[in-house]
Amino acid sequence: MRRATLALVLLTWAFQASAQDPGSAIAAAAAAKGRFEALLADPQMAELFAAAPRLRKARKQAEAKLVLAQDTLASARTPWERGAAREHAVAARIAFERLEAELRHRWEKAQALRAEPDIRAREQAELTALRAEAKSLAARARQLLDRPAPATPEVLETRGAVGRALQAFQALAPDASADAVRLARDMLAQSTRALERLLESPPAPEAHPAPEKLQRAVAAFLAGDYQRTVELLAIPELGSPEATRIAYLLRGAARFSLWVEGGEQDRALYDQALADVKACQKLGASPDAAVFSPRFLALFH
Repeated sequence: MRRATLALVLLTWAFQASAQDPGSAIAAAAAAKGRFEALLADPQMAELFAAAPRLRKARKQAEAKLVLAQDTLASARTPWERGAAREHAVAARIAFERLEAELRHRWEKAQALRAEPDIRAREQAELTALRAEAKSLAARARQLLDRPAPATPEVLETRGAVGRALQAFQALAPDASADAVRLARDMLAQSTRALERLLESPPAPEAHPAPEKLQRAVAAFLAGDYQRTVELLAIPELGSPEATRIAYLLRGAARFSLWVEGGEQDRALYDQALADVKACQKLGASPDAAVFSPRFLALFH
């Protein structure tokens, strides 16, 4: 019984193998070979293939499988032999398809390597142009900060934005990425445009230009030169109540920043900053939270 079952299984397999046309499998393998050989008509493909011993060996093996399939089919007398011819043909087709895929992959990789110098050159050109534009905007920002300006909260805040943008540009490393340079450029462009609009608009009739010493002190403070700010405002009484209030405010903020930068060790400097804050309060000054640090503003409470 067990022998009869085995014989039936083998007979069924033989008929199935016979039903699957080995000629079609050989034709498919030959077509795959043709597609692969068509690639070699391209000089670059042919060069890549010639430089790859592994691919040359794989081609010989694939051709041998196809020839074996053809010879096996030609001499086949039984369904099993026809099935073997088909299996050789399928193996040949798969081998040629893998060869085609591998050669295309190598070609794409070679193309990417050839394009890489051009890509790097374009990226470097873009980075150079960005740096040049940012440098020009930085020069414009310095000019704007040196110009006399009304000491209104809006102007002070905008000058602060210009100063911060200028610091961001100056902090760029020599090997900074294009994205970092682009960000600094955009900060400079937006802040300088805003300050230009404010400086070009006519002042309100009741507005009075700030004294030159106060303007220079504001520029020094926004540039982070706190010692220079204190020196310029050694005498904070500048003629008008508004200018005097701002002078005490700036000098107090500069002294407080120097105290922080010095590790918060100089008690005398802290007391001087606190005295300036008290003078501001007596004169009715109200510092702008957008310009001064939260820790300094806390001294007013």
